[in-house]
Amino acid sequence: MVLEIEHFNLSDQKNAILFLPAFPTPKDMYVNQIDVLKQNGIPFIALNYPGMGKSDKPSKIDMDISELVSIIWDNISKLYFKKLIPVGTSMGGYVMFELWRQHKDRIAGFVFCHTRPESLDEEGKKKRLSDIEKIENNLEEYLKAFSKNLLSNYTFENKPQVVDFVNQIVRKSTKEGLSSLVYVIATRPDSRDLLKEIDVPCLLFSGKSDKIVPMEVMRGMSEQLRDATLVEFDNVGHMSPIELPQEFNSILLSFLEEKGLLK
Repeated sequence: MVLEIEHFNLSDQKNAILFLPAFPTPKDMYVNQIDVLKQNGIPFIALNYPGMGKSDKPSKIDMDISELVSIIWDNISKLYFKKLIPVGTSMGGYVMFELWRQHKDRIAGFVFCHTRPESLDEEGKKKRLSDIEKIENNLEEYLKAFSKNLLSNYTFENKPQVVDFVNQIVRKSTKEGLSSLVYVIATRPDSRDLLKEIDVPCLLFSGKSDKIVPMEVMRGMSEQLRDATLVEFDNVGHMSPIELPQEFNSILLSFLEEKGLLK
């Protein structure tokens, strides 16, 4: 399976940022970060999951996160990089935990954005899997309803260009792609036991108006990680890379420099 990948300035002598999107967005959600990394000559890889953007559609809907990460690794392992610094938002964080399980020796640091380590209980899993039927029945209506949870009320009221951008990029998806990602999210394993094991520098972004992942969840994560820096943004929902890009980028670049990750 071939994934749509964008990369820049890669070298087997340098670490590279790996952008992992949130559900249900493509890699376009990181357009502001990609621009800044290019300006600073920082190597990166940005990808679309199966069925998103121009990536091949998944071969099946019931794909688990281990299979997804294997597909990702098959695609990026052909590229040149020393180690990776994954930047993952929401489900991108679930992918990061699985990357640690499978390839911890190739991870230099983590940037967790609006995510959580817990798996879903049986009731939560059943509720999430019901989204597959909603996607199949009316994709447009599903995306419209889901997108309302991605941004803060402040963003909806004061940043119409951000709202329009999100509404635009979530449509770069297929029913098959979104349904398979729902299955990945619903069936993900619990990763809380990994937190104390992760021994690389971690940066965490949280929004005080996040309707999906409350700040308390990310505070709990940061307390369990060995080397964690937690940033909490006012008036930001579930998508700080989009809602507050300048501040996000400034903090990201400082973290990469201070932790010596740009080597």
